[in-house]
Amino acid sequence: MLNFSFLFLLGLNLGGTMPLPMPNNITKVESYSPGLAPSIGIDFLNWFNKKTGVSAGLRLENKGMKSSASVKEYSMNFEDFHGKFNGMVDTEMSFNYLGLPILARYLFTENLSVYAGAYYAYLLSGKFKGAANDGFLNSGNGRMEIIREKYNFSNDLRNHDAGLSIGLNFLPYNERLLLSFDFNYGLVSVFPNDFTGIEDDMQNIYGKLSVGYLF
Repeated sequence: MLNFSFLFLLGLNLGGTMPLPMPNNITKVESYSPGLAPSIGIDFLNWFNKKTGVSAGLRLENKGMKSSASVKEYSMNFEDFHGKFNGMVDTEMSFNYLGLPILARYLFTENLSVYAGAYYAYLLSGKFKGAANDGFLNSGNGRMEIIREKYNFSNDLRNHDAGLSIGLNFLPYNERLLLSFDFNYGLVSVFPNDFTGIEDDMQNIYGKLSVGYLF
């Protein structure tokens, strides 16, 4: 097992792009759908000894979700829609990234290893849009009833992401075919610091299940 030079991975991301901690003005998540968020990648590995090593990789992957949430006095600013919104907010998002993970690896047994490190990802394309529904807007000039107001922040997305990764590899059958489970926590918002469309930082927080083959 220690003679391989690279690892091919095919997986699915499951999670969300969200503020943490969840703010009080998001009162309830009414619905959530992860959608199909595939990932394909390759890792180049170098083992220092029988237990420890490092890897660098390339990932082409999608992260995304759909959600609907009840909000109270939630700050939203787009086009002619400015103020504190009370009602339902629907959101649809999808991000295509080219990622570079750098990971330290530790081998517990021939069949089980763990890894941890950091990643950087460049945004190839992205979508972040939705609508404010069935509520009212406090704009400072009175209260306005809202039936449905669409928003689209796709052109305002930050062009990169960076965060931390932790996970494990398990070889259940042989020394080549493996299962991989990892958790990736974005440390920066998907929007730049001067973005004012919504009041919260939105971070990519996703788990991933992959199948891989060692070469």
